[in-house]
Order: sequence, then C-alpha cells, then structure tokens
Amino acid sequence: MLALARADPATSFAEQFETVDLKALAGRIVEMNVDRALHAGLDLGVEAAAAAVRGNVRLLEDLLGNLVDNAIHYTPRDGHVTVRAGVRDGRPCLEVEDDGPGIAEDQRSRVRERFYRIPGTAGHGCGLGLAIVSEIADAHGAQFTLEAGADGHGTRARVLFRSQA
Repeated sequence: MLALARADPATSFAEQFETVDLKALAGRIVEMNVDRALHAGLDLGVEAAAAAVRGNVRLLEDLLGNLVDNAIHYTPRDGHVTVRAGVRDGRPCLEVEDDGPGIAEDQRSRVRERFYRIPGTAGHGCGLGLAIVSEIADAHGAQFTLEAGADGHGTRARVLFRSQA
C-alpha cells in the first residue's frame, strides 16, 4: 500500500524526478534477489545496456522489484528469469522475462487490478504487485505491457518509457 501511495501523482514522491540509470538499477535489483533465486533453484540473470530516464529512483526500484519478485515466485525450479535494461525502438526500457507458467491473455489486464489474483493460484501475495507496477509506470508516463515470453512460454513484463533523460 505504501508503494501505491508513493506512486500517486498527488504525493511529493511523484514530483521528485531525477536522472535514473536503468542499467545500474537492473544490476541492484538482481543483486538483491540472487540469494532468493538460488534458493528457489532459478537462474537469475541480467542483460543491461546504458539507458537513463527522468524518474523517481525509489518508485522505479519498487516497480522492478515487484516484477522480479513475481517472476521468482511463479517460475518453477530449474527455470530462468532475465532482467533487461536498455533501449528498445529508441526508448528506454525495463523488462523481466521468465519461463514460468505465463499469464493467460484474458487475465493480463485483470492482474493489474488491486487485490486481483488469478483463480487457483497458489502461494503468497494479495494481488498488489502488478497494480503497483502499473501505477508507477503511469506516474512516469511509461507503457507497461504483459505478454508471452520467448517461444510463447512464460511471461515478459515490459516497461517502455517515453524518452531518455
């Protein structure tokens, strides 16, 4: 709930934008999650190139942290989670891709709703992670998409920003 409040444009956090190095951000978030991924039997990696945006570093850490958390949580043992940062089609981009069970196309808009969880989903959480990501992306004027991962398996969560800093 705190992350949602920070993402609200009416709060001062949303106004504290500075240049954020997406490559460094991706590296920090991966480093923070390496032990958890190893414990879960996952290969967590990062593919990052230079890219920067104007944004709130704390909010962007929450955004990427939530995406990585979901990927680690839902990807089965011996799976892969890749965090990417760089430029896509001339725009700064963050991505998290996994080879887990994926999100059905008809559920991709629903999972962004506060407190929504896909029926029958096991595990922890109260359905706020992707709602937080969506609101933070909106606060940064970025486009947040969910799609199937490579070869139609898993999930690729992408945040595409308007322009570089």
